[in-house]
Amino acid sequence: MLLKMSKRFYYTALVLMMLSLFVIFAPGFLFTEDVTRNADAVVLFVGPGNEARRYEAEQLIREGSARYLLIPSSGEIFTADSGGGLLRMAGVPPKGDYAHWNSIKGDYRKHFENTHIEALEAKLTMDGLGLRSAIMVSSGYHMRRIRLIAGRVFSDNKYSIYCNPAKWQTEYTAADWQNREYRKKIVSEYVKIGWFMFYGAFS
Repeated sequence: MLLKMSKRFYYTALVLMMLSLFVIFAPGFLFTEDVTRNADAVVLFVGPGNEARRYEAEQLIREGSARYLLIPSSGEIFTADSGGGLLRMAGVPPKGDYAHWNSIKGDYRKHFENTHIEALEAKLTMDGLGLRSAIMVSSGYHMRRIRLIAGRVFSDNKYSIYCNPAKWQTEYTAADWQNREYRKKIVSEYVKIGWFMFYGAFS
């Protein structure tokens, strides 16, 4: 009887410890960043806070960190001009062409998550342009999932992929569980990470 109680206590304590560690470290784990370096392209992943994401991506182009800006969701490709501006390449869809996104989603399996599709489209564009390195730009809390997906999509050693979160948002901490908006984002990211790892094992 005492042995059963001690085992139950041990497992309960273990579960509580794991939950405590998750609560403390899980929010910050979503953020990941590489030292900024030059690459062939900047890849912009769209979503909440898109204005800040777009600004970060364009700023990298202006600073000379890359020659191309790729936006897979709309199929847009921009190049940097001599004055630090952006020029849309001929033959690509206009800004905000959601018909493009709706059409390409049909080319992939229904269970593929949107960020996964964006990464796959980015790879197709990069291959078409002969590019071998890219800086991934999105919101900070989105970067861990992007790194995991990019690791699968760009698994060939010939690619160099770097993560660069938009600077408007600081890293989440355990205190952010108390903020409803942040809590929803944290939980959503882990659900999506789990879903990608699940279907990625079979796709």
